[in-house]
Amino acid sequence: MPWCFALLLAAAAGGAGWAGSEPAAAYVGWERCAPCHSELTEGWQTTRHAKAIDSLRKTGQENLPGCVECHVTGYEKDGGFIDCELTPEMAGVQCEACHGPAGGHVEDPMGVKLVRDAGEDVCRACHTEDQDPGFNYEEKTKGIHGD
Repeated sequence: MPWCFALLLAAAAGGAGWAGSEPAAAYVGWERCAPCHSELTEGWQTTRHAKAIDSLRKTGQENLPGCVECHVTGYEKDGGFIDCELTPEMAGVQCEACHGPAGGHVEDPMGVKLVRDAGEDVCRACHTEDQDPGFNYEEKTKGIHGD
């Protein structure tokens, strides 16, 4: 079978079996987390992360990709934020920004686990020394899900 035909077959099958990879889970948004994790999502709604896009709107930076990617969830990824008009439900730093895309978990909660404790490296992807020089991981994560 010619290699290009095999590639087309693999693509048509969603890449299943191609180099042992599985399709990545899609982002679904915090509202899909809420039915099972209501206490956490209610608390999160009171945080600055929930309203992160608003800080960009105040300064007219809501269309700058380098800024937006840290103020939304799943930027340019399957099911994630595209822009404020098309995917406003993915604005803000939501559950999946730290715990990973939850599409698989929503479909199979007991079988597909998410990252429980994301760790400082996940936070530091956005809270860099240049962007947030006073960031204190231990202090800031105390209220990550609200008071």
